[in-house]
Amino acid sequence: MGRKTEFFIVFTIILAVITTVFLPVIITTTSVGYHRHHLPTHPEDPPLDFPTNASRFLQSNGFNFIANLIHVSPELFLSTPESTIFAIPDSVMSNISIPPYMTIGLITYHISPNKLTIQDLFQKPLNTCLTTMFQQQKISITKKDEKNQLLEINNVLVTKPDLFIHGSVAIHGVNGPFASFKFHPEINELPVCSMNQSRLSNSTVDANLDFMKIKAEWKMVVKFLSSSGFTPFAFWLYNLLDEIVKDHPHLHSMTIFAPPIIEVMEIPAPAKHKFLRSHMVPKKHSFKHLASMPRGASILTLCPGKEIDITGTVGNLSDGLFSVNGVEITSPDLLSSRSFVVHGIARAFAIDGVVKV
Repeated sequence: MGRKTEFFIVFTIILAVITTVFLPVIITTTSVGYHRHHLPTHPEDPPLDFPTNASRFLQSNGFNFIANLIHVSPELFLSTPESTIFAIPDSVMSNISIPPYMTIGLITYHISPNKLTIQDLFQKPLNTCLTTMFQQQKISITKKDEKNQLLEINNVLVTKPDLFIHGSVAIHGVNGPFASFKFHPEINELPVCSMNQSRLSNSTVDANLDFMKIKAEWKMVVKFLSSSGFTPFAFWLYNLLDEIVKDHPHLHSMTIFAPPIIEVMEIPAPAKHKFLRSHMVPKKHSFKHLASMPRGASILTLCPGKEIDITGTVGNLSDGLFSVNGVEITSPDLLSSRSFVVHGIARAFAIDGVVKV
C-alpha cells in the first residue's frame, strides 16, 4: 500500500468517524424497508451499486462506521475479486481508542479475500484458519454449532450472519473486534490454526496458543527496544527471534540486559546466538530484586555455561546505579510487563570472540 493510498485511507477513516458521530445519516435511504427489517439482503443490483446498497443496509442495522467507510473508500474492502467483511457495530467502535493509522489494520483484519456465507463457514472444520487482508494474518473458527446457528471467530460471536450478500461479497455482523492492539499497531492475540484443518486436541491447542502468545510478546519487546535507543540489539534479536522461541517454547518469563551499541558488526551466526543469549536470563528479575542479591551471586543465562555476576553497586544504590558483569545498569526496569523486564546497560558484556572490553 503506497503512502498516498494510505494517507487517503487514513483521511477517509477520520471522515468516517466524524460522519458517524455527527451525522446520523450520510446517505438518504430510499427504501423504508431498510429500517423496518433486519433480515439479510440479497439484492440483484449491478456490482457497481454495492457501496451504496451495502452502506444503506449497514446503517439501518447499527453499523454506521463501516457503512460510511464502505461508501467513501470501497477500494479498502474490494481490493480482491471476492471478500468477506466482518462488521464491528458502532457501539463497540465508539469505545476503541486507537489512532486512524491503527484503525486501518483493525478493519483489514476483519476482511477475508474470499466470499464466505454462514453456511460456507459452518462447513469448515473447527480451528480452520482464514486469511485476512491485514499482513496475511489469520483468523480462526473457534466455535460452531450449526444446529443452533452459533458461530465464533477468534472467540467472537457472529451476531448477524449473512447480514448482506451481494455478488462476490458477504458481510456478517460480529459483536466485537477479533483482536486487540494493546501496546503497538500489531495483532497481540493470534488465533490457533489447525494445520490439517481438523480438530486439534486440547493439549495441542494450548501448546500452540502459548507459543503464539510468547512470540507476540517477544515482538512487542523488540519493537520497544528499537524505539528506545537500542536498535542494534533489537535488530539482532529480531533476526534470531524464531530460533530462540523454538528452542525455548515454554519460556514464560525473561530478563534482558540491552546494550545501546554493539561494537562488533560482523560476526559468525553461532557467535550472534552466544552474544544474545548471554544477555538473556530465563527468569524475571526486577532492578529491586537484583539489588537485593549479594555481591558475587550469579544468575544463569540462555547461553549454556554463561552466567551474569552481581558485581555490586556503582555509587549509591538510591541513585539507581548498579553493575552486573562489571557493566553499569543505566536504565533499570526500562520495560516491565507480566513476563518480561528489560534493563538498559552501558555497554555489551564481554563475550569471548564477540565483544571485548
